[in-house]
Amino acid sequence: MNPFFTVKQEYAGSSSSPPSGGDEPPPVILPPQPREGLHDTGPPPFLTKTFDMVDDPTTNHIVSWNRGGSSFVAWDPHSFSTNLLPRYFKHNNFSSFVRQLNTYGFRKIDPDRWEFANEGFLSGQKHLLRNIKRRKAPSQPLTQQQAPDACVEVGRRFGLDGEIDRLKRDKQVLMMELVKLRQQQQNARSYIQAMEQRLQAIEQKQQQMMQFLARAMQNPAFLQQLAQQKEKRKELEEAMTKKRRRPIDQGSSRGGVVVVVVVNRAILVEVQTPSRQSL
Repeated sequence: MNPFFTVKQEYAGSSSSPPSGGDEPPPVILPPQPREGLHDTGPPPFLTKTFDMVDDPTTNHIVSWNRGGSSFVAWDPHSFSTNLLPRYFKHNNFSSFVRQLNTYGFRKIDPDRWEFANEGFLSGQKHLLRNIKRRKAPSQPLTQQQAPDACVEVGRRFGLDGEIDRLKRDKQVLMMELVKLRQQQQNARSYIQAMEQRLQAIEQKQQQMMQFLARAMQNPAFLQQLAQQKEKRKELEEAMTKKRRRPIDQGSSRGGVVVVVVVNRAILVEVQTPSRQSL
């Protein structure tokens, strides 16, 4: 077969290929259509990573869904930026993360905490992330037919919008810094309280030592009294050790009673024998 031989193509309705039977038209072959969803791009990596980070139940004490699952809350911004952000992203800057949320249409719904919401960011509905689109910078080409006053008005409006967005971002950054400073203040306060307790204990010891020294200086015989008391204690201890060595049965056989009396820190031992009348 000659590879350069041209094959004649027949088309519907031509004289060379009449329809069979004379009644039924030839089948019409449609061109191939692309598969549905073949060229659809998935959600941005930022949204999928943020969804996985919020949906992880092991980090609910740092970030989690709200009760209805329509928004998420960053409970601990400091741990969020130091522990979670480096795990999912290549930075640990909480303010840049908030700016990324703003570019995808997230809004802060609670002024007292870091809670963000988006219509396409819902708990258990990850397929809705493809509906979230990145915001584009407002740019409107001006034609030559527009009046100068209209150009100035448009420029003012866009300038105010940009200034408002910048102020909102600055406010969020300041709130984050305020939270961080509050944590540092609490840590410093607890450290100061511990130091104050230690200083009070040291001051009490110093006062006791000063009182002891003042008493010793006022009474010259005070040290001598201490030395005598120490010698008496030694003598009493030696006497007690000697008496303990004696057998106890001697007193019990005679029917005596041992009476121990403590007077002025001195131990007096007396053996009382029963009288004949008692017998």
